[in-house]
Amino acid sequence: MDPLLLQRILLEERLDGWLLFSFGRSNPLALEVLGLAQVHLTRRFAYFIPREGEPTLLCHTIEASLFPSLPGKRRTYQSWQGFQEELARLLHGARRIALEYVPGGMIPYLSRVDGGTLDLLRGMGLELASSWPLLLPFQTWGEEKLQRHRRAAAGLEAAKEQALAFLRERPRATEREVQEVLAQALSAQGLVFDHPPMVAFGANAANPHHQPGDKRLEEGEVALLDLWAKEPGGVYADVTWMVGLRAPEAAHRAFQAVARARDEAIRFVAQTYREGRYPKGYEVDRVARGVLEAAGYGAYVRHRTGHNLGEEVHGSGPHLDDLETHDLRPLVPGLAFTVEPGLYLPGEFGVRTEVNVYLRPDGPEVTTPLQQEITPL
Repeated sequence: MDPLLLQRILLEERLDGWLLFSFGRSNPLALEVLGLAQVHLTRRFAYFIPREGEPTLLCHTIEASLFPSLPGKRRTYQSWQGFQEELARLLHGARRIALEYVPGGMIPYLSRVDGGTLDLLRGMGLELASSWPLLLPFQTWGEEKLQRHRRAAAGLEAAKEQALAFLRERPRATEREVQEVLAQALSAQGLVFDHPPMVAFGANAANPHHQPGDKRLEEGEVALLDLWAKEPGGVYADVTWMVGLRAPEAAHRAFQAVARARDEAIRFVAQTYREGRYPKGYEVDRVARGVLEAAGYGAYVRHRTGHNLGEEVHGSGPHLDDLETHDLRPLVPGLAFTVEPGLYLPGEFGVRTEVNVYLRPDGPEVTTPLQQEITPL
């Protein structure tokens, strides 16, 4: 954490300070920023970074020894009255502060401070703003994380190829059996994941969060393989690949539509960078969905165009989203995200293409293969 960098952002955003508040582990963003992700905390704490001067930590007396060395001063409290009194002293003179809050809860990934605490702060006469501009530096990747992502992406590609070979040898395999092949292939490469890959055959592919079962792939059906993994302590890669056993023409047409939406979204990001500005997450989502709506598929879009990638597969950084949320955060260099438009026709099939993108200073770099058509078995 670089307090000088953060204070420069506070000045640019016309903020008097950043309040990193959490009750125990209720605010994972604050824990990550302060290096507390592995610390067992059960009481309220607040760390205030002012626009000028030293930061200050306020924590409960019995947990004071748990906090690592942080820049600035320390204060402690014992009672709830003491907490409120010390917090008021901590924020004295401030008028507009940032914290993990978004008006209307529009971006749930960032809405981590409870309503009661918001009431308490407003009762002190404070104006509250979202901390997303201050969080962006913590959500970007340097070269080391990018290389770890590349290795994870290569592992996904190898696992996908093993699953395709397995399906060609055993076309009557179940979803669960293919899932096991993918999971074992990833683990054999030393990669980890928060839960096993998703495999969906036929009409099950119309459910983006299907749980694999005993369904077998039939003639005239598609198979959707969705897999994600990372090196221990690294950052994720996340891809989807479509397979077909003489897939119907309707599925091929739908896949070509999502591929066009994917390519147009990436082109838009590149063009916006060339124009000298950073696109917003919601803008990219609108572009991709516009392609699908123009092709007559608007009713079959069930999720956002893409999500941030980080140490969690769904990272806390900007998403490509104006469907589930209105993500107004800019896509700045160093961020990574998926582009994964999909179409889901209940009772028939689902198709999705998913690639990963890393943003360099001059624009987007696609770090995973671009599928051009449904892979036949």
